[in-house]
Amino acid sequence: MSKERKGCILAVRMRGSAGLRHQVESILTRLGLTRRNQAILLQDTPEARGTLMRLKDTIFWAEASEEILTSILTSRSKVSGLGRLTDAEVRKRFGVENIKALAKSLTSGDLKPQELRRRGLSTKFNLHPPKGGLRGSLKDPSGRGGEVGYRGESFKEVVERMI
Repeated sequence: MSKERKGCILAVRMRGSAGLRHQVESILTRLGLTRRNQAILLQDTPEARGTLMRLKDTIFWAEASEEILTSILTSRSKVSGLGRLTDAEVRKRFGVENIKALAKSLTSGDLKPQELRRRGLSTKFNLHPPKGGLRGSLKDPSGRGGEVGYRGESFKEVVERMI
């Protein structure tokens, strides 16, 4: 039995497919990250973290905070057949007050990303390239001044520039 942590992880693909090993490209395709600057919301499990560690040279990720989820769900989420997500649609589909309450339930672990997909909300988001460019290299991990891999606290700053 796997130990699930509360909350979810947001992973963003930063590198294209040129020069990638077939196995890495296959994992990215299964996750739904087919292009650069795409993000996906995943349940925080050891299996998901292991998968992300295999992709550490191609993506960056961290635990999704309530503020990041609120801004992504407000500006970048898509509901099948309707377009952008609204507070009225959140009330109808999930029974919570607004988008901010939905983000809070995702970060607390009360609601899982799989449940969003089941109810018609996409957990894949198309983001812009970061405004002002990247601060480091895409070839180095974040621990050595690069941009890819686990980001931790610096994750919020980069994702806010991409929304």
